[in-house]
Amino acid sequence: MDRRLPLLGLLALLATAWIAWQIYAGWGLVTLDARNQPVAKVLASISRQGGIDIASNLDPSTPVTLAVKRVPPVDALDIVAVRTDASWRLAYLGAPDEKSIDAALAAFRSGSEADGWSSYGGGGFTVIEPQSGAALDLRRVKWTPDASGDLHDLLDDAAQKTGVLLAAVTDWKPSTAPPSAGAIAEAVPRLLRQAGGNSREVFLLRARPRGEDEDTGRGRGGPWIGRSPDSNEGNGGGWRRAVGNPQATAERVEAQIALLPESEQAKAREDFQTMRDFWQSVRELPEDQRRAKAQEFFNRPEVAERMDQRRLAREAKMTPQQRIERAQRYLERKAQMKKEGQQ
Repeated sequence: MDRRLPLLGLLALLATAWIAWQIYAGWGLVTLDARNQPVAKVLASISRQGGIDIASNLDPSTPVTLAVKRVPPVDALDIVAVRTDASWRLAYLGAPDEKSIDAALAAFRSGSEADGWSSYGGGGFTVIEPQSGAALDLRRVKWTPDASGDLHDLLDDAAQKTGVLLAAVTDWKPSTAPPSAGAIAEAVPRLLRQAGGNSREVFLLRARPRGEDEDTGRGRGGPWIGRSPDSNEGNGGGWRRAVGNPQATAERVEAQIALLPESEQAKAREDFQTMRDFWQSVRELPEDQRRAKAQEFFNRPEVAERMDQRRLAREAKMTPQQRIERAQRYLERKAQMKKEGQQ
């Protein structure tokens, strides 16, 4: 018997195991090298590799350049959003039947409003951001529901405590017990099944509506599918809206901080508390005084440094041309403000 055969068999086994491990280690991660490819094609690749459902109302032919290697799908999606001047949200949709969910997503993709739907947006933004600039995957955020038998109250509770977008057919109001606490990706589908309905997890990529300001965030938020019962949502001032519900805000902050590396958590709490204390201190002031206080606050060295860190992390995801255009707009605004100050 040739003694080399067992050795060759062992080498083949090891090679197979190595290939299997490489496949397993990269499972659910995205590797993509796209040069001016249609956004529809790029999103399809992210969806396929990352195992996520993505709905977008961008022009499918919008060109995107993207080069990533083994990154979480939310990071790849975030880069696409930055490079297409769009924004994205994790959403869970609930309805008595699948056709209603399909119709709501079809309306979103066409840029029109989904009639007959109510949405709950949790303030319309992610409160916590990793120092690295990576995107938070809110599918892992924990939700501890309050006792309630009303489906829409429970969805509102989940949105406020996690920052995830929840939407359901408005006139579908079954009574149901709250699910046990757990990751939102498990708790909300379980809630909707208990209510006798269907659920859909989907990442929504939305073209930024005209008039939104990428630097101040003014105009962001609001309902993406259906209408929000909160008529104030979508009017800007995200931080001021957040401090309006202290208990829900505290839970949302802690739930999102828990997703950060342990080494970042204490600083994240400190930064949020500083920001929250400031907005609470000026919320009752007249608008002109509030603006003056805000300018003074954001000029503090420690606050300016943190804002610069976030800005640089965001700009790292832009194309060189986007960074140039952003700098030009900044200089133009500064010049205009200086001119107005001299008048």
